[in-house]
Amino acid sequence: MRSLGPEDLDIAEDAESVRLTASRRLVLPRFLRRPVRALRRTEWKMPRHAGLKAMAVLVLATSTAGIFAGGHGMTVVSAVTSWTGFAVENVRITGQTETSEIDVLNGLAFGPFPSLLTLDLETARARVEALPWVKEANLKKFFPDTLEVEIVERQPYALWQHGGAVSLIDDAGAVITDRFGGRYASLPLVVGRGAAERVAEYTALIAGFPDIASRAQAGVLVSGARWTVVLDNGLQLMLPADRPQDALATVAALDEDYAVLSREIAALDFRIPEQMIVRLTDEGTVARQAALKERDRIAKSGRTNT
Repeated sequence: MRSLGPEDLDIAEDAESVRLTASRRLVLPRFLRRPVRALRRTEWKMPRHAGLKAMAVLVLATSTAGIFAGGHGMTVVSAVTSWTGFAVENVRITGQTETSEIDVLNGLAFGPFPSLLTLDLETARARVEALPWVKEANLKKFFPDTLEVEIVERQPYALWQHGGAVSLIDDAGAVITDRFGGRYASLPLVVGRGAAERVAEYTALIAGFPDIASRAQAGVLVSGARWTVVLDNGLQLMLPADRPQDALATVAALDEDYAVLSREIAALDFRIPEQMIVRLTDEGTVARQAALKERDRIAKSGRTNT
C-alpha cells in the first residue's frame, strides 16, 4: 500500500473544505428552484431616467418629512383642500346679541387657509365659548364651503362687587364682563368673596319679602356664612347664618306696624339667636337722648307738682 504524501494530504483537506461549504449552503425547496433559475437567466435593465426619478422621490419624501416634523403638515393639508374647493366661504352666526360677529370670527381662528375639511369643530367651539358673553356654542359643517355657528349667550342676572371692581354675572355666578353700561344698574348687587356663587340664594331670600326687596341696595356676604342686607337709606339688616328668613319676617312685621325701616335706625342686628339689637344713627342717637331728657323732665315735673 502506498503511503500518503504531502500532496495527498492537501487534496484531502480541500475535499473536506468543499464538503463543509456545501453543507452550509442554503438548499432551496423544490418548488422554488425553477423560479430562481429563471430569475438568474433574466437580463435586467435599468429604466430610463431611473436615477433622476429616484432622486425626485427622495427629495419629495424628505420635504414631506420636514414639513410634518416642523409642525406645518396641517397647514399644507389645509392649503391643498382649500384650493380644491373646500375653503370656508360662508359663516352663518345666529343667537348672539351682545357678542359681535367679528369676535366670533376671530375666536374661530381659521388661519391663512380656512378649510372645512381640516377644521376641528371641538377646538373651534372651545375658542368661541371662551368669549365673555357666550355660554354655549354649536358648530356644524355644510359641505363644501359653509360653517354654521349657533350661540347661546349668558343672561345678566346680578352685579358682583369684589375688591375695587364690579362685574356683571349670570345666575350661576359666572362673570360675564367687567364692562357694561348703566342699563344693568337696577340688577341686584352682591358684595364680598364667594357672593357671586351664592347670588341665587340671596335673591331667593329677599324675594319672599317684597317691601324689603324693593328697597334692598346690596347683599353683603360676611365671612362666607351670613348675609347683611343694606337698604337704600343705609339701614343694615344683619341676618343670622341660620334661618335668616325668620329675621326678615320679623323686620317685615315691625315695619308694617311701626315703620322701622323709615326711622333713624342704622342697623337691626339678629346675629344672636332670639335677640334683636337696634343700633341708631347719629341723628337717631341725638333724638333719643333728647327724648329721654324730655321724659325725665316731665317725670321730675310731675313729682314736684305732687
